[in-house]
Amino acid sequence: MKTAFLFPGQGAQKIGMGMDLYDHNIIYKQTFNECQDGAQLDLQKACFLGDRMNESEVVQPAIFAHSMSLLAVLRDAGFEADIYAGLSLGEYSALTTAGALDAAQCAALVRKRGRIMDNAYEKGVCGMLSVIGLDIDKVSSVIEDYDNVYVANHISELQIVISGYQSDLSELEPVFLEQGAKMAAKLDVAGPFHSTLLSEAAKSFYDVLSAEPIGEFSKTVYANVLGKPYESGSDVKQLLTDQMCTRVRWHECTENMISSGIDNYIEIGPGNVLGKLLKRRIGKDGASVASINSAKTLDKFLAKAGQ
Repeated sequence: MKTAFLFPGQGAQKIGMGMDLYDHNIIYKQTFNECQDGAQLDLQKACFLGDRMNESEVVQPAIFAHSMSLLAVLRDAGFEADIYAGLSLGEYSALTTAGALDAAQCAALVRKRGRIMDNAYEKGVCGMLSVIGLDIDKVSSVIEDYDNVYVANHISELQIVISGYQSDLSELEPVFLEQGAKMAAKLDVAGPFHSTLLSEAAKSFYDVLSAEPIGEFSKTVYANVLGKPYESGSDVKQLLTDQMCTRVRWHECTENMISSGIDNYIEIGPGNVLGKLLKRRIGKDGASVASINSAKTLDKFLAKAGQ
């Protein structure tokens, strides 16, 4: 059985995440505190009470800390995977899991990433719109006459996120519904993430990455901008920079994982969106999919595994 660890991205956060584990699991607490010290933020206040969770520079290290702390508990229980992959921010969790980055180091890095992303434009100027029920070709055809609207995240066959100026997104929202979308709704984010509109911000982030040591990793890690694994000799820093201002190809990542023979998927971190998407895609084929995001789901997973 081939196993993949999957890590969620921004948007999966939930107020109270990790609170049921922090005071009752020493492994979780130690890892969380390591990430908190690295980010130099009160992540307990953020995760448990929702403080400043409308700011990407807080949300991103908060999600990362929760994911890494859950991972530490799973590894302590003897679980490991062959493949690591994460959606957007989750790619940093995947790289840290593979040993390319240190947990405290990466917590500080994603805080800087979030700040740069949020500060690229004044609040309310740009944003993102989620479209459900239309495929990538249809979405692309709808936006082709808009010079500053881009496909930002190809999440699944019928779930696409676009980025652009709020005026264009407002105009497009009813158009997608008229074209048959089941839903078209703006996301609660401060910028046009994963689009050309963040090119200058990406350059600033590359300056940050340039000073960061990134280690070698032997396990397979998926790169969002490629839709497939990093190759030997890949420029990790450049690919992470590109991720900020180009399309996230999560659907391609998923399809390539399925075709590579992975039959056991474990989503680690807040929410269960990645797990739900996989269950819709492969659930009937007998693959195992689990989402671990709390003490309850962790206990259920360990009980099922016989531990």
